[in-house]
Amino acid sequence: DGIRAQPRSRGLGDVYKRQVDYIDAVVFGFFLSFSFGPIFFMLLETSITRGIKQAVFMDFGVIASDLVFFSLAYFGASKIATEENQPALFLLGGVILTAFSITSFINNAVKNQKVKKTKAVEETKLLKYVVKGFLLNIINVSYLVIWAGVIVWFGPKVDMSPVKIWTFFLISVATYFGINILKFLLSSRLKSKLTDDVLFYIRQGLNILILIFGIVLVFKGT
Repeated sequence: DGIRAQPRSRGLGDVYKRQVDYIDAVVFGFFLSFSFGPIFFMLLETSITRGIKQAVFMDFGVIASDLVFFSLAYFGASKIATEENQPALFLLGGVILTAFSITSFINNAVKNQKVKKTKAVEETKLLKYVVKGFLLNIINVSYLVIWAGVIVWFGPKVDMSPVKIWTFFLISVATYFGINILKFLLSSRLKSKLTDDVLFYIRQGLNILILIFGIVLVFKGT
């Protein structure tokens, strides 16, 4: 009986350890969902002014960019995010964000009187929200650094097991997406209470916020 008890104890210990490891993934996904950057506010703004469906498709684009970052980090390409190269990457990302915010600010002002006409068209062009989410997130090189850090931290804990490392990523992303859905549901309820003018100012305020993020990145890169 004593001989049989030992492997059973080890098995329970392994199960407990796996649960603890993946609890870390849930916690990381939670914090990822509340990381205050341009994409955080863009997703909320989209859910309020455009709708839940549009926000979800934009989130698909964000997740796709995270998959790219995680893949790069996992296969060693994260070496491009060394301290030596980071200033140039920050500068590039900052310039792109700044240009995007200024262009979006101007376009939003021009189209302010055409919201009702464009709404029907946007319903049939959900792919553009995927692309928008992907591009807005992919230019933020800090996420490459974060995912590389996750692999460096979590990998040795599971003996660099590919299955466990990718499971960690999938659980983190699933948690992130699930929490975002809840945020979209809550924020979308505000839409019926907001006038077109208020929605316009929300978009313009977001563009100014993204401009600030872009300027900060530019200063980091110089």
